[in-house]
Amino acid sequence: MKVCPVGLHPAEVGSTRLRARILQALPVWWGYKYGHKVDYPPHIPGIPSTLIRTGTREIDCSTFTYGLLATVYPKADWGFERYKKWQMWGRDDLYGPLTTADELGITTQGRGNGWYLYQKWEKPWEGGHSFLALKRGDLLLVLEATTLSSMSGVIWRNICKVGEVDSFDILPSEWSGTEEQILDGAEFRCVRLRG
Repeated sequence: MKVCPVGLHPAEVGSTRLRARILQALPVWWGYKYGHKVDYPPHIPGIPSTLIRTGTREIDCSTFTYGLLATVYPKADWGFERYKKWQMWGRDDLYGPLTTADELGITTQGRGNGWYLYQKWEKPWEGGHSFLALKRGDLLLVLEATTLSSMSGVIWRNICKVGEVDSFDILPSEWSGTEEQILDGAEFRCVRLRG
């Protein structure tokens, strides 16, 4: 775990409005574990009804990023066709979540500090992972659904499960790691989220 030098605390980075919307959307994901028998809460637009309240309390990386961002950006044109593209069902776009986020108008041009949606691949169509990250320079605070190390579910990578911080309305006080450490040589793209 990384101790934050003065001025580099995650709460000091990015749009306070976007951070608040992301944090407000997290409590519903408390208690989920990572898995592919997806169980969405009922308020997520565009998802197949067979994935709502299935009782499994399972979520995977791309279904989590879709569900969280659909809650954070409720006025975007979410729908089943967008969901299929985000999930890359057609296997014609390695970066389906990023392409869809652009089409929905929830991204912004430019780089710099702020919240990003990442898609990485160990090899094309093998070892893919979608996650959100708050970025400051080369430091990332990663929010994801995964089975990384001993944690399973929605987690702040290398820190704790969502809900194990002091409160749902604050960010962890440390970073997950550098972008290089998190991506570990994988091919990736990212888009900055509008805030």
